[in-house]
Parts: sequence; structure tokens; C-alpha cells
Amino acid sequence: MRSIGHVLVLLSFLYCHVLAADDNVTEKAILFLQRYNREAIEVTYESGIKAWIYNTNITDYNSEQMVAQDLISANFTKRYAAEASQFDYKNFQDEDLKRQFASIAEQGTEAMKDPKKLERLGVVLSKMEGIYSKGKVCGVPPDYECLSLEPGLTRLMSESRDYDTLALIWKRWRDVAKGEMKELYKEFVELSNQGVRDGGHNDTGEYWRSWYESETFEDDLKTLLEELKPLYNKLHAYVRRKLQEQYKTKPFPTSGHIPAHLLGNMWAQSWINLYDMLEPYPGKESIDITPVLKARNFTALEMFKVAEDFFVSLGLREMPPEFWNYSMIERPTDGREVVCHASAWDFFKGNDVRIKMCTDITMDDLVTIHHEMGHIQYYLQYQNQPVVFRDGANPGFHEAIGDVMALSASTPKHLHAVGLLETVENNTEADINFLMRQALDKVSFIPFGYMIDQWRWSVFRGDTPPENYTSDWAALRCKYQGISPPVARSSEDFDPGAKYHIPGNTPYIRYFVSYVIQFQFHKALCDAAGETKKGPLYQCDIYNSSAAGQMLGKLLQQGSSKPWPDIFKEITGSPKMNATAILEYFDPLIKWLDEQNKGEQLGWETDCPNITEDIEEPTAKKWLEYYNRKASDMTYRSVLSQWNYGSNITDYNQAAMVNMSLKKSDFDKEMYKQANYFPWTTFSNSSMKRQFKMITNIGTNALDDKDQLKEMADLQAKIEGIYGKAKVEMSDGRSLLLEPGLTEILTSSRNYSELKEAWVKWREASGKLMKTDYAKFVELSNKAVRQLNYSDTGDYWRAVYETETFETDLQNLLEELKPLYKLLHGYVRKQLKKTYGAENFPSTGHIPAHLLGNMWGQQWNNIYNLVEPYKGVEKIDVTPEMLRQNYTVMRMFKTAEEFFTSLGLSPMPAEFWNGTIMVNPDGITMVCHASAWDFYNQKDFRIKMCTEVNMEEMIVIHHEMGHIQYFLQYKDQPVVFRGGANPGFHEAIGDVMALSVSTPGHLRTIGLLNDMKNSYESDINFLMKMALEKIAFLPFGYLIDQWRWSVFSGKTPPEKYNEKWWDLRCKYQGFSPPVERTEDDFDPGAKYHIPANVPYIRYFVSFVVQFQFHDALCKYSGYTGPLHRCDIYNSTNAGDRLRHLLQMGSSKPWTEAMMNFTGTDKMSVAPLMQYFKPLIDWLKNHVPDKDLGWRDECTHVTEADQLKDWLQQFEKEASDNYFMQNEAEWAYNTNITDETAEKVSQVSIGIADYEKRVAQNVSMYDWKEYKDDQLKRRLRKMSDIGTSALKNEDQLRKLSELKSSMESIYSTGKVCLTSGNCVGLDPELEDIMAHSQDYDKLTNVWKDWRDATGRKMKDTYAEFVSLSNAAIRELGYNDTGAYWRSVYDTETFQTDIETLLEQLKPLYQNLHTYVRRKLMTIYGQDKFPDSGHIPAHILGNMWAQEWNNIYKWVIPFKKKQNIDITPELVKQGYNATQLFRTAESFFTSLGLEPMREEFWNKSMIVRPKDREVVCHASAWDFLNGKDFRIKMCTKINMEDLVTIHHEMGHTQYQMQYRHQPIPFRDGANPGFHEAIGDVMALSAQTPEHLRKIKLLPAGNDDEESEINFLLMMALDKIAFLPFGYLIDQWRWSVFSGETQPEKYNEKWWQLRCKYQGVSPPVQRGSNDFDPGAKFHIPGNYPYIRYFVSYVIQFQFHKALCDAANHTGLLHRCDIYQSKEAGQKLMNMLKMGSSRPWPEAMEVMTGQRKMDAGPLMDYFRPLINWLEKQNYQERPGWSDACPETTPKVVVTCPNKVSKDVSDMASTLSRNNVLFLVLALIVISLFTL
Repeated sequence: MRSIGHVLVLLSFLYCHVLAADDNVTEKAILFLQRYNREAIEVTYESGIKAWIYNTNITDYNSEQMVAQDLISANFTKRYAAEASQFDYKNFQDEDLKRQFASIAEQGTEAMKDPKKLERLGVVLSKMEGIYSKGKVCGVPPDYECLSLEPGLTRLMSESRDYDTLALIWKRWRDVAKGEMKELYKEFVELSNQGVRDGGHNDTGEYWRSWYESETFEDDLKTLLEELKPLYNKLHAYVRRKLQEQYKTKPFPTSGHIPAHLLGNMWAQSWINLYDMLEPYPGKESIDITPVLKARNFTALEMFKVAEDFFVSLGLREMPPEFWNYSMIERPTDGREVVCHASAWDFFKGNDVRIKMCTDITMDDLVTIHHEMGHIQYYLQYQNQPVVFRDGANPGFHEAIGDVMALSASTPKHLHAVGLLETVENNTEADINFLMRQALDKVSFIPFGYMIDQWRWSVFRGDTPPENYTSDWAALRCKYQGISPPVARSSEDFDPGAKYHIPGNTPYIRYFVSYVIQFQFHKALCDAAGETKKGPLYQCDIYNSSAAGQMLGKLLQQGSSKPWPDIFKEITGSPKMNATAILEYFDPLIKWLDEQNKGEQLGWETDCPNITEDIEEPTAKKWLEYYNRKASDMTYRSVLSQWNYGSNITDYNQAAMVNMSLKKSDFDKEMYKQANYFPWTTFSNSSMKRQFKMITNIGTNALDDKDQLKEMADLQAKIEGIYGKAKVEMSDGRSLLLEPGLTEILTSSRNYSELKEAWVKWREASGKLMKTDYAKFVELSNKAVRQLNYSDTGDYWRAVYETETFETDLQNLLEELKPLYKLLHGYVRKQLKKTYGAENFPSTGHIPAHLLGNMWGQQWNNIYNLVEPYKGVEKIDVTPEMLRQNYTVMRMFKTAEEFFTSLGLSPMPAEFWNGTIMVNPDGITMVCHASAWDFYNQKDFRIKMCTEVNMEEMIVIHHEMGHIQYFLQYKDQPVVFRGGANPGFHEAIGDVMALSVSTPGHLRTIGLLNDMKNSYESDINFLMKMALEKIAFLPFGYLIDQWRWSVFSGKTPPEKYNEKWWDLRCKYQGFSPPVERTEDDFDPGAKYHIPANVPYIRYFVSFVVQFQFHDALCKYSGYTGPLHRCDIYNSTNAGDRLRHLLQMGSSKPWTEAMMNFTGTDKMSVAPLMQYFKPLIDWLKNHVPDKDLGWRDECTHVTEADQLKDWLQQFEKEASDNYFMQNEAEWAYNTNITDETAEKVSQVSIGIADYEKRVAQNVSMYDWKEYKDDQLKRRLRKMSDIGTSALKNEDQLRKLSELKSSMESIYSTGKVCLTSGNCVGLDPELEDIMAHSQDYDKLTNVWKDWRDATGRKMKDTYAEFVSLSNAAIRELGYNDTGAYWRSVYDTETFQTDIETLLEQLKPLYQNLHTYVRRKLMTIYGQDKFPDSGHIPAHILGNMWAQEWNNIYKWVIPFKKKQNIDITPELVKQGYNATQLFRTAESFFTSLGLEPMREEFWNKSMIVRPKDREVVCHASAWDFLNGKDFRIKMCTKINMEDLVTIHHEMGHTQYQMQYRHQPIPFRDGANPGFHEAIGDVMALSAQTPEHLRKIKLLPAGNDDEESEINFLLMMALDKIAFLPFGYLIDQWRWSVFSGETQPEKYNEKWWQLRCKYQGVSPPVQRGSNDFDPGAKFHIPGNYPYIRYFVSYVIQFQFHKALCDAANHTGLLHRCDIYQSKEAGQKLMNMLKMGSSRPWPEAMEVMTGQRKMDAGPLMDYFRPLINWLEKQNYQERPGWSDACPETTPKVVVTCPNKVSKDVSDMASTLSRNNVLFLVLALIVISLFTL
């Protein structure tokens, strides 16, 4: 006993310790669970919130957030599962603890060991759910909308009875799940299985089934299904029969299956929506309360309140405030994508429970609300349970609770009780109706609820591989549901994914379970409520039953805290699921169905029928019909908005157009999407396929971002508005729009500056303002078309031409056309240069873009009058005739219409005449660009243009009406085929009409051209006019889209827009901008099609194909002859062929249309070249190769611009070079040495080389075609470089040496007066000639001077002439004489001077006669030849050019005061400087400039004593603007004082024009320079002036004194005239070759004898060269200037005297101190030679011609006196020289005589030698 006691004590002790240990474990477990619950609530809440946010706003971000939270949740689950596993919970005594721990330890997929895979699993699930939730079906009839599943598709599936529509929806909803979702699901299965396997399960299916805590679960399910199968089969048979009756024309499978799309539900899971079709007893009160709900305007909230009321009536909880605050009970209207699938949410924190549902106001949704609120009630009831028990006893419980409420809530009894059903019919028919409704919801679902997870479990097990997903799915549906797919299915499909629970990964067997147990629950609750005692189960309504509510509440409160059979048994009395209750519920219906199905075969074949039907193409056909209706309406409204804006540019119309464009864009996108739901690329119908292709090519409307789409529309409207409203303020005050103002300027103005101003300002007012906006537009446009899989907008545009070689084809066409274009370009450029001057053209060969008669230089027909080949040929511009015939705009339109009707084509409809805008309405701003409009309603067609009555507009009307005719012909085509076969076709049709209309033949036919006969000239004129329109356009038509394609492709970024534009224009058109263009400019935008975004390559295409069309039509019309004369007017045969082409629209590829019409499927330039063949040949003959083409570089710099910079450089270089040259020549002239001569030669060579380079540069410019006379004149002078033009440098050097040699001979020439007394010309010989009356001495000096000079240089001069001519001919002149005469700017110059000489001849003859008589008294009559000539050596001057030195011997009245002030000058001690200062004071008294400091410092005014100099007085301009000098060996006499005035006149001229460019630093003509000094002298030597300056004593001049004075002046001025005339007459004769070297002297004396009436004093031979004895011959100075100056100086003198207000005789005028005269003089002097001399003459005198009148006026008193004096004298002389002239009288100088005597005596011993020597000496002196 004791041992037993001990054992018992020991056992008791151990037991106590075990109990203590258990208590310790339990305490730890409880603490663990408390901690778990706290954290689990937070984690679950966060997961719920993230999932809620994603489901109510599906975005990638929200998805990422949800997945991230799921990972946190998974990690939480994994962590606590691991902790729970540390407990030996399976041996816990407390079942509750054990159950909690088991639940925590069970992880599901969270058991995944690889965290990345776990994360990926979350991502996959989120993506699948997103695909499903965002899924839409587009193109759903009847409105072909895009519909989401909820409510759109669901509603359509429930309401539509259109077999095809339902099939389409069914298929397309399943298309949502194709592709990505299927691949994701495959991945999901792998990941999910791996996850649960890591947790110890076989696969996901097995894991799911474990929740049901029954090893017989699958068998139990099968048993239930078998029990219910008879009921389902009966319902199926009944429904199938009814559906066959409904869809009589549609075949049902013979297998007994029902097509799955006909059962009122997307998945055929519930057929309740067919109730209206299946109602057993129609006419009974409907228990579908949907109409009542809608009639009462129920809201979703009210429906939820009705459901809440049900639960509250049972004593259950109200919905907490959180529910109402946070639930989503309607689909959001803010554009969010949401998961609409109804669902109840428990956030595990407090009372935060919610429902998410896109509620529709239907009975179905009311029932669904009860269902979902059942879930909520469950949540609220078990919310005090531990977290792991907050769930249904099994998953089916949760689903059943809501449904069990609905079993009551959907009864007629309940609906009546809550006021939603007016009456309750208690009869069998009403009951059958009700039960049918319930069965269509409940019974129909049972096999569907069963098979979904049968499919999934098979997938999870691996029995169903991915390729069998859909086929196995269909097999299960066919087997269990007895339904089959309506269209063929393939392995690419993924039909399971079309059901939410598959991508949502929601186990589905719960619904099967719930559909069974809900009836068991219903029966138990009904029993508790006492309802089963009152009637059948189906009529039970537990509403307001607290007993039922108490029973239900007890069930709900337990959650999953116990095994579900235990809880199930508590409420139903049985732990098993069975079909008894459901079969009891439907028993009346079962019996009724047995009756209805008598004779019907129940069931179906197990296998699916073979389905091959395609629903897409038949539905697509219907959709195209729908599309055409909609598109026609939408396009009409869109076009109308564009019309309204284009015809009245206002902000309102712009906004309306933008708004409409957005709507049109939305429409296009919608149609694009709908069309792309059809697999149209697989269609067999090619026309349908082509339509779909066009419909889906929506261009920029593809842009998804609506804000950006609106931005793009706003941008285009803005830039188009900028263009349309652009106005230019011209410098003359005109404010001009493009049409008609600026266009009129570009068309008709020929003012270069005005054209440039209009051109530039238009671009400033249009393109420049839109560049930034255009760049943004390009960006958005590209973004849009890239959504259509085009690389850029250019790629999209080119696609319409349906050929991969399109760009290459265009290039080839342009290349073939290039030679013709270059010919036209070269011809036009040459002609335009004649109008605008070549200086305004760049030297690169380009044409300035503003000169071509068009704002864009695209067509040149407006300059036809400038380039017309044959002037005088009857014009083909019929504008004048149209105006003469009083053509109106309407008549022009009617004329065009008549052309088309003559071909048998359609007249314009009434709507055309009512709607067309022909002229710009007053006060309206509109886009005047001519355009044709199709309003797409098959009747409204219009033209909009600002028409003017002219031929060009008439042609445009035909062109636009060609578009209209195209519209009319294809108006019955589908909308997308209402276009040209390609865009170029549309443009070509109008133009091809114009090719006929513009022919002279047609214009004659319609009475607008006179009976003009065809001639070669008229043909060329016509073709030129056509070429200016057609050929000129081609490169422009090509390049615009080359630019845009480059921009769209990104090759040309915004900062290169303008550069690229001009690169292309310069390259292809041969154009250049008239001013510099920069990237601040945007010249493309100045062309309408750029802001309007109208593709332009169509025009290039059209300009090619129109000639192909023309050729074809001419052949169809039967025409033969030159293509350019063809007129198809009145040819109905041509019209028929044209109609056929037009009616095709764009229904066929253009190549096919081209082939049908022309016989070729290619674009070809051959017809075009044939058309212009005569012109091509003509141009080849009229355009030399040098005028063809242009250089690659693009420049705005014209030749004038280039010259501006170069001329500035030239001015500096020329100044330096000419200064150096003048310095060298000055050094030589003031110090004649071999060294200085050599320097001159060297410098001359250098200057010649420099001038050659200058001239070569000038020759690079086409200056002879310049219109700027100033510039042309300047360049001519620069290129007329005289002998410097000689290319051969050796010859040039030789020429310089020859001239230098001759000048040296002249300058160093000496005559030995006595032995040892050899003197030069100045002053010694000149003094002798002036003062000696020793006839023989004068003869010897005269002869010896010529021997010492001229005779020595004759051969040199002949060589010089030859080289000079060679040089001058390099400049294009015939000879040096022609070159010299060219400076006088008049073709009649030689005739003019001859005429002047003839006018002056009487005066000269009188003077000659008087002087001859006076000299005869001195020298004796024997010294004078009988011919009347005066010996040339006795006239006081070496050359008899002026006779003033003999004044003292021929003075008429010797006793009168002597006006030779020489003695007075000597008396007053004047020196050279004083003489010069006296002259200077004369000029300054007139307000002219004093001599500059350099003048006084550097001039040589006296003969140096230490060196040989050229004494010939000359004025020097060193061309640096400050250094002016005179070189003169001044003697103190009156003659030199006058000479000083003359030379200082030159200097004053030089100073006045020093600001002119160097080529203009010269007299207006050479005579002007000489005249200016002389005109001063005409005042300076008047007695009155000489008295003023105290050089002549005071006194009054009587008539005799005046005669004396005038005679003195005549001896200077009149005596000179024939000499001044003849010198260059001689030279011109020599230069021309008329006078050869052997005739030099003979010709010289012929002229002197003829014109001067002087003869040589001694015999002259061919070895003599008397011209060389005159400085200007060896110096090579043109001399006619002096003749000119001696005439015009008197014109100047008169003009200045008039300015000085002189009255009286002209010879008395002294302008000294007259500022007015000085100003007039200065005005002319400043001009230099910048203008032709007649203009300078006009500035001074008001005359433009040389006139001897003032000279004759000046000498009028003398003329009258001489005529009296010579009254009895023989006037004149014979033209020929006297036949005999006196022999030379040799007077040997003493020294020579002595030398000869000495020689004789020395050599007397040798007589022979002496004789020889004597003969030699004698012969020496006789030469």
C-alpha cells in the first residue's frame, strides 16, 4: 500500500509539474497570439488599404504599392508561421489555441522561400487583374462603343437578342485575356505551386481544398453535382428550346449544346437575364423590379439602404459610418480605371468594412448588394474573434450568407413587403414564374460553379498544360454545362482569363458550395422563423424574424473558430452538405419542367461540337456601314467648322474649330480602336481590308493624351490663324493682307525694292511668329503617328502612296526633269536681269526669290510679260478680253462648269451655288487660298476663293472645280474611299482640265481669243507661259516635303529649320533669299501648307501625272497632233474614261487606277517632255551653256552685296596703288631721269597687273546687265582699264616702255639755237614762238622741234598703237579710239561734235580771215599760200592751237587799254605763289574750298633749276582724298595766271568729288574737267575782274575795248576749236587702222589743213611725225576733251552767270564772290563722273546736250565786228594742203659753221674726203 502511495504521490507530483509546464506553454502561446493579433490587424489593414487603392484606381504606381505591401504581408506571415512552428501546437490541449496556431502556421504561397519570386508572384497577379479590370470591348453594336465589362458589356449580354452582336461581344471579351494574360497565368501557376509546395502542399489546388477540412471533399462535390444534374438538365432542355425559337435562323449544335453567348451572361453562369424570353407564364406580374427601381429613380445608395434594412430587421447590425464613408458603390466618373467586380472588404480595424461595386439600378444588382452586405454582416459579427478566425467556417459559408439573405429578399412576398412589388399573386403560375427566375440564377450556376476549379485544379496539378488551357476549359464547359463556344477557339485563346476569378486568383468552388448550403441555411432559418409552417420553402421570407436573426447571428459570430461541419450542424442539424433543401425548394418547377420537356431530349453530348464559324468579317461589314454613317456625319461637322473658320477668321470660329477637331480626333481614335478589334488583316474581302487599313490610319488623331491632342489642335489653329490674319504695313503706309494686296504686288510690281519689302515683311508677319509653335507641333505630331507605328509624320504621309520606292521614284523623276528646268531657269534669269539688273542677283547663278511674280516663287506665270519670247505676237492672256466682255466671277464659274458638262460629267449641284464663296466678303478676314471642299454628305460641295476677273483665276476655278467633280463622282463610295487614288491624283484632275482650257484653241472656241493662227512663235509663247506655271513649279513641289520629312525625322532640328529650307530652295530651285535669313526667321511658315499642315508632295506628283492623264484623254478624244494644242472640250468619250477613273476614288491602289487609265502603273515624265518638246528645242538655242545652272552654295548676297564689301576693299587698295603710281609719275615728271623713268615703268606694270586683277574680279559679275546705272557705271570704269588689260606681261611692259620712251623724247627734246645754246620747249622755244616775228627763225624752231621730238618717235608710236589696240581689244572694244569715245556715254558722240564744229565754223573762219590778213601785213603776202592757209608757225604757238600770243600784233584798237596784265604783274612783283593765291581767292570767293596744306607743300609751281622736268601744266589727284597738286613751270604773265585758274579748276573739281568712289573721281566726261578751269578763267580774265583784283587800272570799257578783249579771248578759245577737234580725229583714224604709219604725217596735215586752215611752213614727208611734237600724242592723252570743254565752258559760264544774277552781255560776266554760282557749281562738281554727263550738264545748265549757243552769244559782238572787217576778204581756205611749201632755209649756227670750216681746212689736203664730209653735214641739216 505504501509503495502504491508513494507511486501515487510521485504521479501527483509529476502531474502537477506537467500542469505547471502546460500552463507555462499556454501562457506563452497566448502572449504570442496577442502579439500576432495586434500586428496582424495592422498588417492586414495596410494590405487591405493598398489593395483597395489599386482596385479603385488602377495605375502602375498603385499596383507597385500594392505588390510592395503584399511582400510586407507575406514576410509577416512567413515570420509568424515560423514562430508558430516553434510551438508544439499540434499537442496543445486547448483546441482553440491549436486551431489558431495551425492557421497561423499555414502560409499558402507566402511560404515561398525565394523572396524575389514571391514579389514576382504579386506583380503577376496585379498585372492580370489590371488587364481584366481595364479590359474593354470596342465596336460593340449598335453604337459600336468601347464598353467595359461593367456595366456596359454585362448589360448588353443581358439585354441584347442579336445573335451576331452577342457572339462578337463574347469573342472580343475573351480577346482581352489573350496574349499577355495567358503568359502571365502560366507564370502564375508555376510561382503559386512553388509557393505552396514550399509550405508543404502538393500544388495550389490541393492547398485550396485543404480549407474544407474534409478528405472526401472532391467526392462530396461530385455526389452533389450528380444529385442536382437532373434538375439542371431539365432547365437546360427548356432553355435550349426557347433559345432555338428565339434564334430560328441561327444554327444550334446538333450535339445538344447551347451556344455560350446566348444565355444572358458573359460566362453563362447565370441565365436570369433571359427571364423575359423564358418566362413560363407571360403576363403575370413581373417580379423583376428593375423597372420599378428606375421609375422611382432609385439611387445606388437607396438600394444599399434597402439591403441594410433587411439585416437590421433580423436584429443584426446596421452598417457602421465607416461603411458609408469609404465604400465605392458606383463607378467613378473622373476617368479612373477600377475593378468593378462586386466585392466586400474587411480591413480588420474597428468597423472599417466596405463594399466596392459599380452598381447598376437593376434587381440583379439589388440582389448582389444583399449578397455583398451578407459578407459585411459576417465581418461585423465575427470582428471580436482572433484574426485567424475572422473568416467563414469554410469559404462557401461566406458566399452563402449573402445569398441566403437574397433567397428571402428576392421573394415576391418580401419585395411586396418593402414596397417594391405592388401585389403578390399566390398561384401556381406566379410561383412557377418565380421559381423559374430563381432557377435561372441558382440552378444554371451549379455546373459552372463546379467546373471552374475543376479546370484550375487540373492546371495546378499539371494535367492541363498551357497549350490546352482553352481546349480543356471548353471541354469542361461542354461536359458539365452543356454549352459550347459560339466561334472557333484556338490554343492562342485564353477563355478562362475572361472570368474575373481566374486573373483575380479567387478560388471558385466556394460558390458551388455556397449554392448548395445556402438552401440548407435557408431551410433552417425559415424553420426558425416559422415560415415553413406557412408555406413552401421558396415562399419563405425571414425578414423581420428575430429568431432567424438570432440563429444566424450565432453562426456568424463563430467565424471559422470551429470546423465548418460543427457550425453547420448547429444551424442545419447535419454536418453534411446535401441537395435535399435545394431540390425541395425547386420541386414545383421540377415537376413543371417535366411536363414542358416531354418529347425533348435531355442532356447533350459530352464532347464539344466542332465550331468553325467566324463572326468577325460579317460583323465588320455591318460595322463599316455604321462607320460610314457616323464618319459622314462627323466629317461633315468637322469640315463645316474648318469652313466657318477659313471663311471668317475669328477667335470664336477658331475655338469652335479646335473643339471640333478634338471631337473629330476622339471620333477617329474611337473608330481606330474599334476597327482594330477586328482582325481585318486576315479578311478575305480586299475592299473591306482596304477600308479598315484607311480607317486605322488616323494620323495625329492617334495621340492618346487628350491634353496634348488639344494642345496640338490649338497650335495648328494658332499658326494657321497667324497666317490667315497676317497683315503687312508697307513703308508707304499701305496695310496689306496676303490676298489681294501683297499678291498683287508680287504679281504686278516690277520695283525691286517694293517686291523685297513685301517679301520680307510677309515672312516677318507670318512664318517668323510661328516657329516655336511649329516645333512643338512637330513634336506632338510625331508622338501621335508613332502610336500608329510610323517612325515619324513624314513616314506616315509617304505611306499613303503605297510604294516602298516612292522617295526614290520622286528623285528619279526630278532628275529627269532637271535639264528642262535648268533651261527655263537660265532663260528666265537672263531676262530678269534685264529688268532688275544683274547686280541684284547673286553671282552663284541663283535667282532672288522675290522676283518671280509669286510670294513663294512656286510658279512664274506672272512674269510672263518680262520673259515673253516673241513680243508682238498675239497675247494668250485673255484677261483684257474677259474685262472687255464684262465677265463676272459668276460667269467664270459657269464657264468652268460648262467645260465639265461638255464631257458628259456632272453639273454643279444647287448646294454648290448656294454655299460657294467666290469673293471675299467685305469686313471679313478669311483665308483666300483657293480651295475645294467636300462636306461628306453626298450633296454639299463648295469652293472658297477670293476671285478676281482674270485668266489666271479662270484657270484656278477649273482646277478647283476638278476637285469638285472628283467629289461628285466618288460621293457614293465609302467615306474612306472618297479621295484621290493618291493625293496627287486629286490635284492633277483639275490641272488636266486646265491643260485643255488654257490652249489658244479652247480660248478661241469659247470666244475669249481672236482668230489667232497657230504659228511657231505663238506656240513658243504659249509653251513658255505653260512652262512658267508647270515646269517652274516642279522643284518647289518636290522640296517642301523634303524639308518637312527632314524636320519630322529629326534630321533638321528647330535651330536648323531655316538653314535647311534655304539649302533645299537653293539646291533644287536655284533660288536665293533677297536678304539674309537667320534662325530667327521661319520662312517655311510663310507658305500656307506649312501652318495648315497639308502634305505638299501631292502637287509634285500631280504636275507629273496630269500630263500622263492629258495624253491619255487626248487619245481617248481622238485628237492627233502636238500634245500642247490638245483640247478635250466636248469629248464625251474622254469624259466617260475620266468618269470611270474618278468614280474609283481611292478604292484601289493608285497604280491600278493609273494602269486602267493610262496603260502604265508608273509615274512618267515622258508625256510632259513631249508636251514641251518645241520649247525645249527653242530654249537650247537661246540659252548658252554659261547661263545654265547655279552653284551649290546658298547665299542671300547679291552681286551688289558682294560688290559692296569688295568695293570697300577696292577703294582702299586702289587709293594706295594709285597714290603709289601718281607718286612715281610725279617723281618722273618733276625729275626726268632714267631711274625715275624705270620706276614709272615698274609701277605702271604693277598698276596694270592690279587693274587687270580688278577687271578680272569685275568680269566675274554680270555688270553689263545691271539696272543700277551708278553701280554699272562704276564697274564699267573699273573694268575699262585701258591698256592695263593687256594679258601678255612682256607686251604690257613693252607698251609702258614705249610710252615712257616717247614721253622722254618729248620732254628732253631740245633745239640748238646756236652752238652750245640748245634749249627746250618750255620756256625758251615757246617764248620764241610767242614773241618772235623772224619768219625764218620761227620756221627753223618749228621744224627743229619736230625733228627733235616727233620724227624720233614715229616707229615707236606705230608699235605703241599696235600694242595699245591689242590691249584695248581685250576689253571688247574695236580699237583704242572706240575705247576713248565710250566715256562720252552716247552713240552719237562723233556726229554731235562734228555738228558743233560745223556750227562754229563761220566764227572760226571770220577769225582766221582777220588774222591771216593781219599776219600778211607782218610777213608779206609771199609767205602765204594761195590756198588761203596760214603757215602754222607764225600763230604764236608751237602747234597753232591757240593764237593769243599774237594778240599784240592783231589787236584791233591798239590805243585802247591793254588787257594783257603781264606788265602789271611784273610791276607789282608777283611771284608764282602769289599767282596761285590769286587764283585760290577766286574759288574761295564762290564758297568753294581753299587749297589744302598738302597742295602748297607738294605742288611744283616753278621750274626747278637742277633737273629736267615736264613743264606742261597739269593738275594731279593722288586719290587719297587729301593730296592734290599742280605741276607747272610758272612764268609771271597773264597767260599763266589764266592757266593757273584752269589747273586749279581741275584741283577744285578733284577736291569736290573726293568723297566719290575712285572710279567716279573724274569729270562727268573728260571735257568737263577741262571746262571747269576754263569757266573760272572766263570770269577771271574779264577786265572787270582784273580791275577788282587791282591788276588793271580803273576805267570804262567801250565797244573798241570790248572788241579788243573779245578778240583776245577768241584767239584763245575760237582759234583752238578745230585743233581740239582734229587731234583725236587723227588718232581715231590711226587706232582704227584707217591711217597706216606711212600715212601718219600725210593724214595729220590733211586734217590740219582742212579744219584749221593752217599749212606746214616747210615740206613734210612720210619720215616726219609731226603729231609726236604735241605732248598729248606721246603722252597718249585723249584730246577731244578740250574741244568739248571749249564748247561747254560757255554753257557753264552762262549758267553760273545766271545763278549770279548777272545781266548784260555774257562776255562781261564775272561770277567772282557769287556764292549762288559757287553752290550751283559745287552741286555739279560733287557728282564727279558718277552719272552720265548729260545729267551733270542738266544739274548745271538745265540742258542735257552740248550747245554752241552760249559760245556764240559770248562772242556775238566780235562776230558782228569781224563780219564787217572781213567784208571784202576771201573767207576760208581749201580743204587740201597747198601743193608747194617753202623750202627749208638752213641757217647754221655759228658754232656749227666754225666747226665745219675748221674741219674743211684740216681736211683740205684730201678734197674727196672733204666733199664727202660736206655732203654729210649738209644732208644732216636738210633732214
